[in-house]
Amino acid sequence: MEIDLQSNGAKWRWSLLISVVFLNVCLPSLVLAYGVLWVHLANLDVPLWLGFAAPTFYLLSYSLTQCWFREAADSWGGTVGYRVMAAIGLIVVVASLFICAFVPLYLQPVIYGIFGGLGSSLISAQVDAVIFETYDSRVGIVRGICCTGQAVGQSLFPHILSVLINYYGYTYSFIVLAGIILQALPAIILLKIDSNLRRSTLYSRHTDFYKSYTGFQNDGADNYFTAELQLNDLSKKSWKSPSDDNSHGEADDIEEFIDAVGTITPPPSPEEKRRNIFGVDILPEIPEESEESEEDVEQGAPLKESFNNQRRISNAIKRLSTLGDNLDEYITKQVNTEEDCSVHDNKEYSELEVTFETISPITDIHREKVFNTFSFRCQSTVTNIKRRLGIPSYRMYRLRRRLTYLMYSITDTFIKPLTRSLSCWRFYPALLLRFAKLCLSAVSLTLLPMIAQQVRPKIAMFETNFLMSLHGFSWICFLLSTPWLVQTQKRNFKYVVVIGLKVATAACFVFSETNSHDSFAIGCVVSGLGFGAVASCCDTAVQDFVGARKWAKIQSTLETLSASLLTLFVVGLSFVISREGGFQYSMFLIGIVMSVITIVWLILAAVALYDTKLKYLRLKWPW
Repeated sequence: MEIDLQSNGAKWRWSLLISVVFLNVCLPSLVLAYGVLWVHLANLDVPLWLGFAAPTFYLLSYSLTQCWFREAADSWGGTVGYRVMAAIGLIVVVASLFICAFVPLYLQPVIYGIFGGLGSSLISAQVDAVIFETYDSRVGIVRGICCTGQAVGQSLFPHILSVLINYYGYTYSFIVLAGIILQALPAIILLKIDSNLRRSTLYSRHTDFYKSYTGFQNDGADNYFTAELQLNDLSKKSWKSPSDDNSHGEADDIEEFIDAVGTITPPPSPEEKRRNIFGVDILPEIPEESEESEEDVEQGAPLKESFNNQRRISNAIKRLSTLGDNLDEYITKQVNTEEDCSVHDNKEYSELEVTFETISPITDIHREKVFNTFSFRCQSTVTNIKRRLGIPSYRMYRLRRRLTYLMYSITDTFIKPLTRSLSCWRFYPALLLRFAKLCLSAVSLTLLPMIAQQVRPKIAMFETNFLMSLHGFSWICFLLSTPWLVQTQKRNFKYVVVIGLKVATAACFVFSETNSHDSFAIGCVVSGLGFGAVASCCDTAVQDFVGARKWAKIQSTLETLSASLLTLFVVGLSFVISREGGFQYSMFLIGIVMSVITIVWLILAAVALYDTKLKYLRLKWPW
């Protein structure tokens, strides 16, 4: 079939794949490696909570705009659209880093987070659209490669940031970092879709939607016996007689008929013209035959002509008499009207001669006095106000129209999905899992360099960067199982997520109790494995748990609410990190939250395992 040929013959397009991986190396590292910047920012007497909130600002801005950019990517797409919008997003990111070098220190985390998340969200929407348009049958393995790029960036950027800060200083290092991120522009230029490769509906972003609503097909109708409703081809219909349909005739006759007719559609047959809307045959009108002979008809022709002439004369006389009666009536009415006027009005009218002396002309001075009066000004002001309120200008109309469109867009994007999601109980476990992923990426990784500074003996910054690279290396080690995960059914991803949550929870408790270099290194390795499992399988597990039809409806709500929940959690942790030992205590609180989420998903995984496996084994077990 065409789908098999497309999936087997699809090209990897290495230039596009390299550009996508390079973008995943650079952009997510602005969050994953932010802890290095926070260490140096804390040494400049900036409040700890402000630097701690920068990754949260980043993810909040990213999540609030991702739903809009994802929906708009289809209309922006094309040969140039994806690259233009991605380039605009890159300019926003580079501009935010460049601005951070010239603003006060307490404004840097806000600008770094808000504008960086906005630009990254715009780029991410275009990259996802290009991936789904190009790699229709290899989306899973390409996602794994993109996660590998994020792990590589998380390993490299701590060293890069440390070198830049030590050589250029903290403030001017943002300028050089902006230049490094700007090197992603050639990768964005390579975000081009092959127009010759037609994407099938069975392999796209809306795969489950199409599979759910595909009702009738004609695939295999000629070679297989199916119970589906077959669609008739009108090119095989016999237009000479509606009852004789060549779709049930022999193949040779059908081919000869198609060759003779071609693509021209014949007019409807006479039989069809003589049928009404109810399908009843309408007989043609048959003229009645007279009993008179042809000779009588010929002799009666002059008599008929004379009779018609007399008839015309009589009609003309009738019309003239009617016209005369109407004229008499009009004259009578006019006389009566004049008599009534003379009875009711006995005054005599006198003619008045209008001259220049009797009428004084209005001069410019008089007109100016009238215009300057208070009453005229009040009347003109009230009239103008009524006119503006009653008939607004076109600018006001455009403003109202845009505000109405914005309100409808906000309703369709946030309010309707929110009400729909809160009524589904499966949404709440999915929200907890999504929150766990964001918490591990924005909070745990940010706290690692600060915890390393409080360990006694204190761990040097170079060794801290090496241990963070070890965290990324452990993440890469888990991603080596990506080919196996691609071949795994979606319902098994929840078990991998539960294992990842357990490992990440254990790593949080290890960091909360670490007091040496060795325990910190063990925590980095364990945390990398758990974070890799959760980050790689979170979306697929949630999509399978919620369902294919509900996933498209609650996806935007899941992103926005998880980021909002993370913001509230970080606000609560900001009161803890400022006291002594607050970093490790914050990691302890994260471990407790992760434990609750792990227990919830462990119960869900146990119930799913019982329904799919153990329930049937119990029925078949010989007691």
